[in-house]
Amino acid sequence: MRNPVGAIIHGYSSLKIRPTLRRIRACPHPWSTLFFLIWPFPWRYSLPYPLLSVEEIEKYPNIHEERQPGIRELYNIPIYRIRDTPLRSLYRLVEDLCASDFIMMGYECTYFFFHREPRWSLACIPDPRDKDPIRYAILASMVEALVDAFNWRLEHGIRRDNTTDKSEQRSSNFMREEAPSWTSKIGPVAKPLAFREAGSSDMTMERHFLKRNIRVPNGYLYTA
Repeated sequence: MRNPVGAIIHGYSSLKIRPTLRRIRACPHPWSTLFFLIWPFPWRYSLPYPLLSVEEIEKYPNIHEERQPGIRELYNIPIYRIRDTPLRSLYRLVEDLCASDFIMMGYECTYFFFHREPRWSLACIPDPRDKDPIRYAILASMVEALVDAFNWRLEHGIRRDNTTDKSEQRSSNFMREEAPSWTSKIGPVAKPLAFREAGSSDMTMERHFLKRNIRVPNGYLYTA
């Protein structure tokens, strides 16, 4: 049996100490990132308050980068993955969308997909009961869009545990993702909303957003 103390010292623990330290050093604020990772309260990270409105993000489109410093490094840090939550990831997706940062939205979707823990099942995402009706509609639409995108990956044999099913039954031998019940209760926004990448005017609109009077180009969540 491996000595756990020796494993940590030599960087062999499941927390991947040495790679983690390298990734922390690559973050914009290494010391604050380290404190964020090791401070144990609360164990599951809370939502990034204050929650931003669509108008606030559109006015300062780079603000989501300030609120997510070093996020692509954090994606690969085990302790962060353990303490992160599906709802927190969902709110990051909404911030990326409102900032029209569709590339980052694709990265976040991939990060979410490769969480195989049961609590990261889309059907288990708790109702955020967001007080902002526009943000609430975007959250509900995003979850339903993720259901379609995740099932598309699963049908192509890509599994959430980062394995690939190459069998002839790969398009059906899996549990399909489903939306939680709360999303069906969220209606459309009063005024039309549109998010698009500069220069992309002919893209197909995502159907779940469209039914809530929100125009979002389809395809950015469908990354392999």
